[in-house]
Amino acid sequence: MRLQGKTALITGAGRGIGRAIAHAFADEGANLVLASRTVSELNATADETRQRGAETLSIPTDLADDTQLDALVAQTYDRFGGVDLLVNNAGVAIHHPVPDIPIDVWDLTMRMNMRAPFLLTRAFWNNMVERGGGVIVNVSSISGKRSGAGNATYSASKFGIIGFTESLAQAGRSVNIRAVALCPGPVSTVMRAGNNPSEDPATILKPEDIAAAAVYIATQPARVLIREVVVELNPSGIA
Repeated sequence: MRLQGKTALITGAGRGIGRAIAHAFADEGANLVLASRTVSELNATADETRQRGAETLSIPTDLADDTQLDALVAQTYDRFGGVDLLVNNAGVAIHHPVPDIPIDVWDLTMRMNMRAPFLLTRAFWNNMVERGGGVIVNVSSISGKRSGAGNATYSASKFGIIGFTESLAQAGRSVNIRAVALCPGPVSTVMRAGNNPSEDPATILKPEDIAAAAVYIATQPARVLIREVVVELNPSGIA
């Protein structure tokens, strides 16, 4: 168990990639703080991680709401004294052609996909320093590497989180904090299915594939510098 004694905060943990990362970290012995907006999904993930032996605190949280985000931070400190691992995974993907992008969609996307990771990172950075270091995994996307005509809002946020992560990685070198952008290609999630209803989920990545990459990032020794992890589908590997 390579994460024994470590505490991880995972956002968007109720389903999809966040749920898979919660399972994988639990299997590696981590204590978990799980956050998600949907209470039923969050409770299900928490129960599953407890069955895997993890000490788990689940906190229903809308990360677009500063009051709820502050409560997430406070309860994490109260229960575990801080975190060693921060996985900023929660996000939204609402697509419109550029002339039709509503201002509220743009603002919500930036609030969820960029502002919340910034606020959580700021809240726990000094705590990680005091604990001797830590790992921050910011879940970006292949859309943060190359964009398309119909996803300007989402892509802008995911490009932005990569830039933020690169700055964190530079700042963290002297204090043993490693920050890595995890950039998945298409993954079989509810959010993906909502935007691509005709897509066959058997032809894209699974959440467990991204969770495996997150575990790899989280368990490397301090001497290993990982700048970024891009996970894409190998078409010849589809069963």
